[in-house]
Amino acid sequence: MRRFIVLLVLLLVAGAWLGQAMVEDTGYVLLAYKQTSIETSIWVLVIALILLFALLHLSLNLFTHIRSPILSIKEWNQARTERKAEAKALQGLMARADGDWWRARRMLLQAARTSHTPTIYYLEAAEMAARSGDEKEASRILDDALKATPEASRAIQLHRTEIELRLGHDGKAKALSEQLLQQQPKNSQAQGIQARLLANQQDWTTLYPMITDLKKSGAINDQTAQSYRRQAGIALLDQTAETYTALPQEQLATELKKCWGAFSFETQQDSNVRLHYVQLLLNCGESKEVEQLLESWLSKSWNEELLLRYSELKGADAAAQLKTAKAWLKQQPNNAALELCLGRLSQRAKLWGAAIQHYNRSLELEPHAQTLLELSDLHLNLGEPEKAAALLRGYNRPLNLPAPSAADRETRKSLV
Repeated sequence: MRRFIVLLVLLLVAGAWLGQAMVEDTGYVLLAYKQTSIETSIWVLVIALILLFALLHLSLNLFTHIRSPILSIKEWNQARTERKAEAKALQGLMARADGDWWRARRMLLQAARTSHTPTIYYLEAAEMAARSGDEKEASRILDDALKATPEASRAIQLHRTEIELRLGHDGKAKALSEQLLQQQPKNSQAQGIQARLLANQQDWTTLYPMITDLKKSGAINDQTAQSYRRQAGIALLDQTAETYTALPQEQLATELKKCWGAFSFETQQDSNVRLHYVQLLLNCGESKEVEQLLESWLSKSWNEELLLRYSELKGADAAAQLKTAKAWLKQQPNNAALELCLGRLSQRAKLWGAAIQHYNRSLELEPHAQTLLELSDLHLNLGEPEKAAALLRGYNRPLNLPAPSAADRETRKSLV
């Protein structure tokens, strides 16, 4: 609004100045050519020139935008065909959302055959054929896509590779992905497919060193990288244990430590890999090493699974273990798992009153069947069957307590 007012004021001022100039002096212009002459004022000439320029500009603009009727009809027909293709594609997408793969494929194929950009429709139709289990039809549709748009051969081959991998044809998918990587070594999608193939084949020795680069290139996301590291770490530890199983336990433990040391920081931080590693070390009789590892890990990053594994250790000095675990109460004051751990360690140290207190505290914080059974066993071993019976009766109602696992049952046996 302000700009309009300013422009209007400027026009009024310019108009007033121009009008005053025309009144003061009209000027004189003479144009002569052979026997013809034109006399006029300078202002009339200026206005005539402006009008002539506007007329020429308008004529030129109209002339350049005039198209032949045939071209107009052709463009109208193309637009109409494209609208029809879009309508068919929309019907196909709606059928896909309803789970009607056959109708979705039919609609998308009709859209592809009339569209000027058929590739995406062909690829979606091939996907629908694959989902309905028609492998031959999916392959035929992709062949049609390649004929229609040869310039999109890499995208079509990548989609074909994805379909073959999803259908479980690892051999075909591997050959196709290798061809893609030869053409485009940095193709992140092809790299991701290669990683999935290696994971399917359990070839962790090859895949594990690639994980960091795959993540950097965007071939896999953080979640997938973490999953690969976890699976690879556990598998490589098992492979080491199996390879050197004939060695004495001390040498086997040394090989396991070498394998662990070769892992990346992210792999060593994974609680599942840690649990598997300590279990293999325990199988080699390295209980002291495991105790130190668990204490170090728990002091830096809290993990209840590792904590419960620590509570199951039969260390040489139960009192020292108990002292270490009590120090964690400052950071975890109301933790049911920690109270359970303290109850187990107190029981091993033959501190019966402290053990009962910690077990009860754990039940208050989070009722669990394993804690209940361990406390009742303790009462029975102390010659207090009435308290054990009263405890079990008190929890004899539908509390949906989680049932003890096989590992929990073994722990209970060790405490008894």
